Amino acid sequence: MKTNTPSTTTENLIIMTPFPDRQTDDDPLARLIDASGDPEAIHAPMVKMEFEVTIRGGLALVKVERTYINSWDEPIEALMSIPVPVQAAFFGLSAVIGGERYDAIAEPKSVARETYETALDEGKAAVLHEELLRGIHSLAVGNLEARESAVVTFHYAEPLRFFGDTGQLRIPLTVGDVYGVSPLEDVDTLETGGPVPTATLRIEHDAQSIELAGGTLQPEDGGALFSKVPGNAPIELKLISPKTQVLKGQAADGRQVEFQITPETEVTGRLNAAILVDRSGSMSSYCEGTGASEDSLHEAIVRGLREQAGTLRSEDRVSLWEFDQACEHVGTHRPSDSPRAFARLLSKLGEPRGGTSIGHALETVMTAEEGMDILLLTDGQSYDLDVQALAQRGHRIFVVLIGEGALEANVGHLAAITGGDVHFSFGDDAGSALQACLQGMRQVRAQNAVCRISAEGQPLKVRTSRCNAVVTATWSAESNPCESRTVFDRAIAAYSASLAFAAVEETRAEDIAVSEGLVTHLTSLVLVAEGVPAVDELAKTIKQALPHVRVADQGMVNYAPSRPLESRTMSAAGPMTRSAPPDFSGMQAFSLGPPRRLDPEYDMSAGDGTYWGVFVWLGEEMDWLELGSELVQGIWGNVRADCGIVISDMAEFVEEHEDEIGASATDIVIALAAYAVRDDSRFANRVYRRITKKMNVEKLKDLVQLIQDKG
Repeated sequence: MKTNTPSTTTENLIIMTPFPDRQTDDDPLARLIDASGDPEAIHAPMVKMEFEVTIRGGLALVKVERTYINSWDEPIEALMSIPVPVQAAFFGLSAVIGGERYDAIAEPKSVARETYETALDEGKAAVLHEELLRGIHSLAVGNLEARESAVVTFHYAEPLRFFGDTGQLRIPLTVGDVYGVSPLEDVDTLETGGPVPTATLRIEHDAQSIELAGGTLQPEDGGALFSKVPGNAPIELKLISPKTQVLKGQAADGRQVEFQITPETEVTGRLNAAILVDRSGSMSSYCEGTGASEDSLHEAIVRGLREQAGTLRSEDRVSLWEFDQACEHVGTHRPSDSPRAFARLLSKLGEPRGGTSIGHALETVMTAEEGMDILLLTDGQSYDLDVQALAQRGHRIFVVLIGEGALEANVGHLAAITGGDVHFSFGDDAGSALQACLQGMRQVRAQNAVCRISAEGQPLKVRTSRCNAVVTATWSAESNPCESRTVFDRAIAAYSASLAFAAVEETRAEDIAVSEGLVTHLTSLVLVAEGVPAVDELAKTIKQALPHVRVADQGMVNYAPSRPLESRTMSAAGPMTRSAPPDFSGMQAFSLGPPRRLDPEYDMSAGDGTYWGVFVWLGEEMDWLELGSELVQGIWGNVRADCGIVISDMAEFVEEHEDEIGASATDIVIALAAYAVRDDSRFANRVYRRITKKMNVEKLKDLVQLIQDKG
């Protein structure tokens, strides 16, 4: 494929800025995206986005190149949430910074995070690519110096989704494109409003012909096709009679990989499914979204299931289950039953109650319903499942996540690696999400599915179903490394490895992912630009706003990112809620250090009613993202007024520890506040790591223990 050289001329720059007409009050998802900070005040650092697509034998290799330029007068960390295809295998991250190219390596997720954070501590430029949840990745470009640029490239591979003699490929550009259910054929019903960013698209393919939904492909020299596409709608391609052939790639260990995708001739089959309905207490929450329904999440799910009763066929078999802490069988709809009988079965579902145990529920259904597909309907408020262990049970898992908290659920990983689908609903559109999952469940499963792994944990052969096709990968016994391994060779090996990844226990899965450089829920890609001069300041974190999603005629929003839990998504500036500040009226001066004792009459009304509660409260209320750079320099005049009062007052009570800790009293207070919330806020953790570099950390921790002991 023709190499596209990055350009930084004014003519070619595509400035990606937040939209002035975004209606965050009316769009719950946009409200979640913009929950922290003022997006209008942020200079978006990404200025260019390019896609190159190569399609051979039903496998698509997508190359994505993003150019960042720091237009600030200080170093920044540029963050972007990236919507990604659920079934794709991500590999191969590189970056050009300071004129030099650096290649990323795969590491276990926590190790990669520490590699990145350590580089930031040392002032080094670094890039981190993480999977936050299935369908949403995060790209972080840290310590990008003022006026410096970074060109970041990554690749992913995924099979076409086959329907008869056509194959389809969707490249999501908003997260609604990942979890939404709008099919390719409905693209013309979507609307755009206001200015939108654009990106360039280049394609090479081996199909009889190709179509770009809503756009035109122009031929280029060398045989590639070119188009400019809007940045707020999915890139959707339809290939007529895509060629099927045996592809040959090479694994990282030098073994050859033979890979083939064989489309199924039967587009839709019968349902053989267990439907598992979450009835936990959290499902009694009211729906949000664009509709006016006052249903609870549970009522919306039941209503959606009733709507689908008419789609059942005479050959379908559906087993209905419900769960909270326990899991119970409600009944079975057999091929001889009428759709009305299924509706009567739904009336037996109980009201929401109790806690949630998704892992136990899945294990129960898998044991009772061997060989069945499973459709899980949940708000995702549970983390008690072992994704790798459940994936090995041989069931395809399909998931409808309902409610704004549901996108944090890790059941999305389970659905993707078992060959299922994940769809999201705020509640009002639950029927559409259910319909999409049921259609996916009708796709034919591979017969004689297999995954063979060597005693050393190396994949040998995989045969499974993906996207209405049978996918087979076979690794050679001998290793013959080739220095000329192409990116497509790597794509074949990476996607093949992702299939084996799904069928092994966690330790071996992690080894496979690290070997092939995959981004997964267990591993991340990280690079450190050792040749770029280090910066002294703590970089200002800049969040790249996602484009406003397009809305369908029916009023349904293609929703996108999850609630931005800062510790998981790198997308929030700090806590979203504000509690009452501590009441310091009537406080008496005291020393926390020996030999003096705390004043027993000290009136504490902050946090949980303890002395340490003051620092927890302060840590939760501080805007670590926005003010972190100033705080590590001892500048705290821009903090919120009530936080400033607390810092000033608490400094009086720790000033006797200045000499032993080696810092000013206000720096100690800020360090203690950051320490109190460091596990929940990576930005607070960065301030803590940086501000304590010249402190006696052991003495500081002694002080923490003393405060906590005093209650």
